[in-house]
Amino acid sequence: MHPGRVDVIAAGSLVLSRIMALSGASEFVASESDILDGMALLLAK
Repeated sequence: MHPGRVDVIAAGSLVLSRIMALSGASEFVASESDILDGMALLLAK
């Protein structure tokens, strides 16, 4: 992980965990490229 991104990643993880807890979500999809890549992968399964 790039040292300059550590604070952003940690804060984003906390926000994500709170949103997931409040919404009742048990999983999420992450894509390093683009959300369309993640959706294409999901549809291909």
